[in-house]
Amino acid sequence: MILDTGKMPQSVRSALHLIPILLTAAVTNASPATAERVEHAIGARQEPSPAALTGRDIYQRVLDNRFRSYIQESTMVSGDRGGNTQETELRMWFQSFRGEGGEATDGVLSKTLVRYQLPFDLRHTGYLIIHHPERSSDQFVYLPTQRRVRRVSLRGEAVFGTDFSFEDVIPREIEHAEYERRPDSVLHDIACFVVEAVPKREADSEYSRFLIYVDQDRYVPLRTRYFDDAGVEVKALEVDPASIERVADVWVPMRARMRDLRLDTFTEVQVEEIEPNPVLGRSAFELRRLEAR
Repeated sequence: MILDTGKMPQSVRSALHLIPILLTAAVTNASPATAERVEHAIGARQEPSPAALTGRDIYQRVLDNRFRSYIQESTMVSGDRGGNTQETELRMWFQSFRGEGGEATDGVLSKTLVRYQLPFDLRHTGYLIIHHPERSSDQFVYLPTQRRVRRVSLRGEAVFGTDFSFEDVIPREIEHAEYERRPDSVLHDIACFVVEAVPKREADSEYSRFLIYVDQDRYVPLRTRYFDDAGVEVKALEVDPASIERVADVWVPMRARMRDLRLDTFTEVQVEEIEPNPVLGRSAFELRRLEAR
């Protein structure tokens, strides 16, 4: 029912205008326990319960648990059943270009620059990925041996000597998939949401879908299962829960292990250093920066 306050006497209208003020005063002057119950009730109406969260809601919270920008150095050690190992080092710069409402700025959601530190013969090789909301990302590579920047497609491109592809290490955006919540699960005695993500066509993914197991308290994916176009599980990423650290109010997994289920190989990744929220600016992701050493 909608009240027509215009037909009410002035005294009644004035009383109605006082209601929000009186409610505020009542909460302010109430006992701490009563005020806490009222505030909790208000908060409960604003924040959906875990049972009410959709798959997209959950994955959005995963993405909310990251820095607007960061510089990260990682070491990857790969191995096989024969005991052969290889070490790769990467340095990554990431910047979100979303506005306060989450909208893209000038058609850009985020930019990521990745550069090899090891092995030595790939040192200074760099990649730049620019994510857009409604079309495929722009992808560029700089090869020191050719001394020029080229536009490329990194679909299925492996990080040298590892079980990770560049799609696995480049931060994803919410717009690049459709999400559906699956039955909850438990990993390492940790309650997890389970979300199925199906990449959209414009994402140009090498995978047909992912199953993501998300820590219900910290919104960190503890396990990600990767499926190919035939629906076969081809890879699995496991985060070490004991390695999750709180850095500048963000939960960061410092160690993880990727397994290639087809080749029976693995790669362990260790975050060696992370700088949260550095001031990078647009110039940090210009194409000419790929050539800088």
